[in-house]
Amino acid sequence: MSVRFNGLVLGPLAALALAGCQETTTTAARPRVDAPGVPVSVQSISGAPDQVTAHFAGLLGEAAAERKMEIVPGDKPARFRVRGYLTAQPTEDGQTALAFVWDVYDESKKRAQRVQGESLGKRGGGGDPWAGIDQTIVAKAASESADAIASFLTTAPVPEPKADAKGKTRTAQADTEKKR
Repeated sequence: MSVRFNGLVLGPLAALALAGCQETTTTAARPRVDAPGVPVSVQSISGAPDQVTAHFAGLLGEAAAERKMEIVPGDKPARFRVRGYLTAQPTEDGQTALAFVWDVYDESKKRAQRVQGESLGKRGGGGDPWAGIDQTIVAKAASESADAIASFLTTAPVPEPKADAKGKTRTAQADTEKKR
């Protein structure tokens, strides 16, 4: 019994074989999530050289805007504040990993969530692991960071409205003022 393969079978197999030659990520692919209306302040990004941090911050801002996240300056009211850390390190197979960790803090300054991930870069050159991190990997890490933070924001519980001195909630008081 002979089996014949046509282009419909060989084409996808060739594509899969070639895909194995591409750069990969060690984090599971996260679906893109939109998180509108939740004010977030990025407090810090540390661990990387200044030029990598600046590039990452710009890409993170773009990724956040695409996901409709409301990024506010550090001195403005925010429901959550995030602090990030980037690190580059060689892997056992000779590539370089760009890892990110984000601690998300609530209004009471308690850590509400930690999100983390890693993207693989090209093979490092010499003793500086940052030399193996290119713009594509920085962009991928920024996008994955925005996805992870937005995923948390969409599942975070909404805080109870705070009561003012008269016992009315802010929401009820606003409704009363609207009726006037």
